[in-house]
Amino acid sequence: MFYSLKGELIHIEPTFAVIECNGVGYKCLITDNTLRKLPKLTEEVKLYTYLNVKNESVDLFGFITESELNCFKMLISVSGVGAKMALALLNEFDA
Repeated sequence: MFYSLKGELIHIEPTFAVIECNGVGYKCLITDNTLRKLPKLTEEVKLYTYLNVKNESVDLFGFITESELNCFKMLISVSGVGAKMALALLNEFDA
């Protein structure tokens, strides 16, 4: 549904960033690699995204590069690897 977000970086935490696009703040779960490459607060940023919808939650994952997003998609296609596990793996290894 969402392929990318481009807007103002308004909040950063170790596991997520919030991007404001046209007055709406989108919380994106991020990898350590993406965290290191984010600009300073209030600067513009573009994240490639993956929307994960499950019965009990809706999570938006954000990645600084398309290659990191593609690697994430390959990981979640493996049986038994969910989105949060794929994110943890990308924290340990580069895409």
